[in-house]
Amino acid sequence: MKNFFEESDFLKSTIQKNVTIQRKPQVNTIWHWVLLILFGLLAYGSMTQQFLLIAIFIAIAAIVRGPLMLLWGAIYSFLIAFFPPLGIVLSILFFLINLGTIAKSWRISLTSAYFYLVPLLGGILRAVIKDEPNYIVLIFVACSLLGLHFLLNWLYKNNSLSRTLTWSIISVPYAILIMLLPTRFRRVKSNKKLKF
Repeated sequence: MKNFFEESDFLKSTIQKNVTIQRKPQVNTIWHWVLLILFGLLAYGSMTQQFLLIAIFIAIAAIVRGPLMLLWGAIYSFLIAFFPPLGIVLSILFFLINLGTIAKSWRISLTSAYFYLVPLLGGILRAVIKDEPNYIVLIFVACSLLGLHFLLNWLYKNNSLSRTLTWSIISVPYAILIMLLPTRFRRVKSNKKLKF
């Protein structure tokens, strides 16, 4: 079967002229600068300050995700209970939405790893060296900020939005904590069964 869109120059040019998505440059948004400032705080802070900032990220994500997840779960359950065929449609819709997220997730995972691991490595090196000159710390922070800036630009070129990217990166510690908690509870339950 012929693909009329690829073969028709008139159709291509008409759509390209009439349908343009103009997006604000993502480097100039407040969310881009929030990410850079938070990363700078992580990179410059001591290990205690880094863990405190990560604990604040976990608290923010828990406050936002917890009640919103409960609300969304209640709405979804209500819709499924009263309109069962809607469950299949919503499941297919969410599956299709998540396909795009999966394609982008490796880039976001790479950036998130850089966001958390580079400051952690810098903090470990500072803890080991102890009496490093202040200018070396500032050079480390400046170079790592520049690296994050280029990573974020790479993500923006691949159609990422700075607002959703900021939320994805900030909620990483919460997601890791949620992944680790159930395994811990399973171990506690299995130990209790062995004791009886």
